[in-house]
Amino acid sequence: MNDTQTVTGTVWALFGHRFAIEGKDGRCLADLGPKGAEGIAVAQGDTVTIKGARKPSEIKVSSITLADGTTHEVAWPTKHEDDKHAAADPDAARAAVKAQGYEIEGEPKRKPKHFEIVGVKDGVRHAIHVELDGKVRHAMFRHAKVPHAKPVAA
Repeated sequence: MNDTQTVTGTVWALFGHRFAIEGKDGRCLADLGPKGAEGIAVAQGDTVTIKGARKPSEIKVSSITLADGTTHEVAWPTKHEDDKHAAADPDAARAAVKAQGYEIEGEPKRKPKHFEIVGVKDGVRHAIHVELDGKVRHAMFRHAKVPHAKPVAA
């Protein structure tokens, strides 16, 4: 379940940047996120209205209206927004793999925290994980010997 919901109720418990509220449809857990909670004062007994994405265990709050009528928008980071390597260069990953003597097969596959490249060295295929800054993390044996593979000069 991942739909947007609006809930009005009374805060009955606080847990850091999360709080529990009880409304006409029962109790639920609301998550403001650590950054979203900055500057928003919520106390036990307050009546609030929250809007946000319903997750299985909580509502990720996108806006909250406090008892005094003030509304606060809560911004959540997008996927990889805080990743310092979000604009990672696959060419740097290719260069790092070639520098270790591998012949590259196919295109690098971008994963959240690394590139995965298939490389052949000494006739053996490897799945090579390259960090987003171009550092080779490790090469894992992937398949048996590759027929007629050309050795790569170092």
